[in-house]
Amino acid sequence: MNKVLVYLLFFLFLNTSYAQEEKKSLESQSNSLVKNYYFKGLDFLSKNNFDEAFKSISSGLEASKKTNQKDLMAFGYLHLGGYFYQKKNYQIAIENLKKSLAIFIYLKNEKETYNCYFKLGRSYYRISEFDASLVNHFKALEIAERINNEKEIAENLGRIGEVYLLTPDLRKAQINFKKALKIYERLGDEQGIVGCFTNLGASYQKQGGPNKKELIIKAIDYFKQGLVRAKKANLQRNESIFLGNIGSSYRSLDKYDESLEFLFRALKIKVKLKNYGSAAHSCNDISETYSAMNNLVKAKEFALKAIEYSKGFNIHQERFGYYLLSKIEYKTGNFKSSHGHLKRYHQIHDSLFSLQKMAKINDLQIQYETEKKNLTIEAQESNIALLDSKNSIKNQWLLFGGLGLLSIFAFITLQKSKNTAKKEKLLQEKFSQDLLISQEEERTRIARELHDSVGQQLTLIKRKSQNIEQQEITKMTNKALEEVRSISRNLYPALLKQLGLKESIEQLINEYDEQTELFFSMDIDLIDEYFTENTSLNFYRLVQECLTNIVKHAKAKSVTVNIKKEDKSIITLISDNGKGFDVDKNKKKNSLGLKTIFERIKIMNGNLSINSKINNGTNFIFSIPIKNES
Repeated sequence: MNKVLVYLLFFLFLNTSYAQEEKKSLESQSNSLVKNYYFKGLDFLSKNNFDEAFKSISSGLEASKKTNQKDLMAFGYLHLGGYFYQKKNYQIAIENLKKSLAIFIYLKNEKETYNCYFKLGRSYYRISEFDASLVNHFKALEIAERINNEKEIAENLGRIGEVYLLTPDLRKAQINFKKALKIYERLGDEQGIVGCFTNLGASYQKQGGPNKKELIIKAIDYFKQGLVRAKKANLQRNESIFLGNIGSSYRSLDKYDESLEFLFRALKIKVKLKNYGSAAHSCNDISETYSAMNNLVKAKEFALKAIEYSKGFNIHQERFGYYLLSKIEYKTGNFKSSHGHLKRYHQIHDSLFSLQKMAKINDLQIQYETEKKNLTIEAQESNIALLDSKNSIKNQWLLFGGLGLLSIFAFITLQKSKNTAKKEKLLQEKFSQDLLISQEEERTRIARELHDSVGQQLTLIKRKSQNIEQQEITKMTNKALEEVRSISRNLYPALLKQLGLKESIEQLINEYDEQTELFFSMDIDLIDEYFTENTSLNFYRLVQECLTNIVKHAKAKSVTVNIKKEDKSIITLISDNGKGFDVDKNKKKNSLGLKTIFERIKIMNGNLSINSKINNGTNFIFSIPIKNES
């Protein structure tokens, strides 16, 4: 697992606290009662007293509605957006921010309109809706440029870069970070400068391709420049993160001694600052480096230290510590212990998912309880109407009961004919699945023969022609060899064995991104361990066929791919913003593309849902069960 840049985005473009910032905007408002509610709410928010914060802000919003003060209503929705953002319930944050934005636009309050666009950009970023995030940050940037606020221009350029950093288009990320860096250097903003150096390093570190080594060296150079600036500005937390990133980068170059040197320096600062969650991160990095050196005793020691440091501070690093321990014990042949650590890893993963789910439920509960007061009268009236209707419903049931008996006899007769048709359908589906498996086996065989026989022969011819300086023959052989490799890749993705499932899918998406005008974004968990060789190939093909359909038919501008391990399933969402299509109509037409996708899903005992609306994009959602997590 590449954890080099886990903390990169934490400290970029830090502002003053949310509460302090918003209080300044309230100073000019006239209604002291509402202002007091908001001030109290923001104070509670700054102290992470979320329940009281919500009550105060909601009370202020209700009071502003009664007096019909639109400016204060807008601030109420804005602060609720801030509350839900801090609670990590980004969807509800977005709903409130949109309400605030609409009012501020109506009031022609440019400053707060900017504020809403900026916060919406951050909220959409958090839920991986990168298109929406970019739209809002570009609108915020437009306002900042119009009023010539260089600080805000740089902040938005940085945020735009952050969005692109999580997409295959890393070149655009680099362009925006470099623009932001120039402004921060002009302003003398050291925090902004070190943030840009961090993210520039990240962008080069993430790039793949044949010159991977040179790119990592470039990333290290940016990290080292940032390290110098962080030390000069006495930004010790940032200094420790730079040291960790340099150390992890050196491990990627197999320079293990250099890696350990920087990682231990990072760990020392983090412990000194009592930043134990981040210290756990460094320990896991050190464990990985020792594991790569095959020093499993030291690797185990630091994985255990990571777990120790992470308790109560960083549940993600605790989880990863157990994952590393599982790998280490497996290498040493202690399979029972390996299984136990892996089980603990999954327990933490599941509990983490449950906690996030419960937090969202609690937020919705709070919101419901607040709004419930306004619905009491309506509910009482509805209950009276319901009581009146119950008697008539009883009478209706007596009538329908007699008709139901007649329906049963008709149903039994109809069911017999349906069962026969069902058997025929199942036989047809079995035939289709067997055919698909046979095709895949034949593809694999042909790919192997192309690579092993024809490819090797062409390579031999190429070498001989080079020896006798026959340039034309060499050129033709190169072309033929590339053709063979291309055919072989399409028949069977060789990278699947070399890189694993996760990286192969990422590589596939990167290829589509380079070869088309589409904007691709992805968020893919490490899922390799949950698939066999055969199911990996099927899953890869499934993603490939969905993407191929989108590229050929969707006329989309952007595509999002999310693959997540949730509970006992792998959940995949592939969505586009294209022209959409009539799903039922295409099913009736027996569309080959859809048919193939459905058959692959059935082979893996999965479920598929396709949501599509004309001119409103398409969502492919499929769930693949995990049989043996151990």
